[in-house]
Amino acid sequence: MAKNTLINAIDVGSKEIKGIVVSKKPDSEELDVLAYQSIPSGGLRKGMVINPEKTTTEIIQLKNLLEKQSNTHIKDVIINIGGYHIVVKYGKGAVAISRADQKVSQEDIDRVLEEAKTLVPNNPNQETIDEFPIEYSIDNETGIKNPLDLKGIKLEAKILAICAFSPYVKNLIDSFLGADLEIDSMTPTPLASAEAVLTPQQKEVGVVLVDIGAETTGVAVFEEEMLTHLAILPIGSSHISNDIAIALQTDIDIAEKIKIQFGSYIFKNSSKKEKIEIAPGEIFTFPISKMSKAGRARISEIFDLIKKEIKIAPKQGNLPAGVVIVGGGANLPGIVDFAKKELNLPARIIIPKGFIGMEKNPSLATLYGLVLKGLKSEKDEPTIERFPSFKKLFKIFLP
Repeated sequence: MAKNTLINAIDVGSKEIKGIVVSKKPDSEELDVLAYQSIPSGGLRKGMVINPEKTTTEIIQLKNLLEKQSNTHIKDVIINIGGYHIVVKYGKGAVAISRADQKVSQEDIDRVLEEAKTLVPNNPNQETIDEFPIEYSIDNETGIKNPLDLKGIKLEAKILAICAFSPYVKNLIDSFLGADLEIDSMTPTPLASAEAVLTPQQKEVGVVLVDIGAETTGVAVFEEEMLTHLAILPIGSSHISNDIAIALQTDIDIAEKIKIQFGSYIFKNSSKKEKIEIAPGEIFTFPISKMSKAGRARISEIFDLIKKEIKIAPKQGNLPAGVVIVGGGANLPGIVDFAKKELNLPARIIIPKGFIGMEKNPSLATLYGLVLKGLKSEKDEPTIERFPSFKKLFKIFLP
């Protein structure tokens, strides 16, 4: 009898570190959640590990909670990597087609991708953590998705490389090594979220994934099933709370409660006042106009930056699948209509499904996506490895 597949995933975020243990039966598509835990994170800033020792302590705490709840021993995990230090760069390579019959072989494809990789303009403090082919061309005939067995003389490839600042990558890896955990794979946060909520059809026609976290916002653009652009912006939903706190001259915790309870007013004009209980018998009264003005200015800034990133993407169409919003910021009432207006695209929130016993919350998209990526890698079906695996990158940082 085939055994259940167990997947352990940890989402390292600026506000929280979340972990999950999932079991999947071989004959079922449903995912049985054996454990889910979340603890505050104090060693990160804007998605980047700045205090590895503190983060290690938090990961150990999370690991112990997950092991106790799931009654399993966790030794390896799938994780995300975030932070605005992550950038995309492009490389282009060209090789002569080697076979006598002039048909492109898999060896030719491997060679041209490796050539393109070497021409990605990295600086000494950056590491390439993943690469994706964008398009191939044969004898200047562009727009080819799969050149295998096509005939020609010269094969060219353009790739998108995701690069990260080496010290932050090392800090993240050290945090898990210190917790006696092996990292199976590491995925940029927007790509993990995209795995959880985007369909192949959306990626084919053109779609934008927007992941609004606490201190960062991830953007990933797909077209013709390929990633064409990715960015992580140093601004998120906690900045909205901060601005509300300043405008209303109150504590951050109170501002967060106001944002959650009265967030829909951010996108409306109102002159009335509202009340919120901040302690037993203590009421805080505030003008809606001040709250909405502060919140709207910040959310407008976030979407202005998203709009710039969408324009950078080398897209061919008009992204008819529109914008899919996830992350904790997706819970802000009215954000879908605001996104439609600001980006001039269809927009909606998609919540991952299939995780038995888990709440339906867009803030869990990254964690769910990491699980789904782990399940893909567990499949026995043969795959063509386009580039060296994460294990090679991981070894760079081993002591």
